[in-house]
Amino acid sequence: MNSFWVWREDKIKLPDATPDGKPWPKISIVTPSYNQGQYIEETIRSVLMQGYPNLEYIIIDGGSTDNTVEIIKQYEQHLTYWVSEKDNGQTHAINKGFEKATGDILAYLNSDDVYMPYTLRLVAELFSKFNIKFLTGHRSHLVDQDVIAPLPTATYKFNSHLYQKGFHVQELMGWNQQPSTFWSAALFNKCGREFNESMQCSFDIDMWIQFAKHTELIYLRSVLAMMRQHAEQKSRTLNLINEVQEQAKRHKFYTLWWRRILVKCSTIPLLRKIVRALLQDPTYSIIDWDPILNAWSMKTKPMI
Repeated sequence: MNSFWVWREDKIKLPDATPDGKPWPKISIVTPSYNQGQYIEETIRSVLMQGYPNLEYIIIDGGSTDNTVEIIKQYEQHLTYWVSEKDNGQTHAINKGFEKATGDILAYLNSDDVYMPYTLRLVAELFSKFNIKFLTGHRSHLVDQDVIAPLPTATYKFNSHLYQKGFHVQELMGWNQQPSTFWSAALFNKCGREFNESMQCSFDIDMWIQFAKHTELIYLRSVLAMMRQHAEQKSRTLNLINEVQEQAKRHKFYTLWWRRILVKCSTIPLLRKIVRALLQDPTYSIIDWDPILNAWSMKTKPMI
């Protein structure tokens, strides 16, 4: 365990400015928490030990009865704000956190997930360089013995029109991973700056769909965060079917059978051109490392 990067003794030291000479944008991270004492210290350290110079870190605890509060208090001098009090669940806690957030770039990290050591620096650089509003990294998990397991089948093609019409669901093209996703405050403001508290688990996807009405989701071919896999994690204990069906009605998805037909037909060369036309010639944008330029580059390509 002590070999895991978050347990290093000193914070990472970053330059005084971004590579293009601009000040580091303020990044606000919100961590909702409830009785995750066995994991939350790793989560906290994965944010703080990056040494990001313009960080706003907010923890909203729902009145934990384990050792969570004791751990938070050990780091409170490095936190912008924290509270431990009864709330109405995870979504409510996240909304409470973002009420306090004043950053230019926003994200939330659950109390059992972990960032990579370079995440905040890289996100800030890419937002600045490419004027990004909505970014996600490669879907990766933290599994047995703290092994990072990137999901080889994770989607890397995201399109705003297809997101709005229900193609980015688990059974079709796939979702972006929540802890690996960052967005601008300006985009969040356009969408009401509040997650839907009637949802227990897919409130993040509901927000991504709203974001898709204003901008494209950019995929970064890099691991930004690790979603911890364990028996008690929330996504394993809740049923998403009802919430996804609710989203389909509210956001006016194409019917599932029609989405399935179009996805299937897109794999057939003779039908692909027709499908592209029906779906408004969708494209996707990807940021990848260019070994020739020795820099990150962004390209836009045909979706199907």
